[in-house]
Amino acid sequence: MAVEKIPSEDIVNKKASVDTNFDQATANLLVKAGLGLSIGVVASALLFKRRMWPVTFFTGAGVGAAYADAQRIFDSVSTLGLPVKNASTQAKDSA
Repeated sequence: MAVEKIPSEDIVNKKASVDTNFDQATANLLVKAGLGLSIGVVASALLFKRRMWPVTFFTGAGVGAAYADAQRIFDSVSTLGLPVKNASTQAKDSA
């Protein structure tokens, strides 16, 4: 039984890609949650008589947007929620 060897360069490049994706997703989370928090504080102070729910709502919306972006970063196969068919599936459908 022959075992296919993977070059070490491919392993390092894949790990670097995952690290880059994780860094991008983390930075995205911090920025969007921070913006949501800021908008929530301003909305709470100006419009809603200093209630807590606008801060919570807008921070949650920022985290949710960052989560959706992270899904697209790590799983680039699905775009806009529609999975891309495999070549074998397309061949079966066309036959």
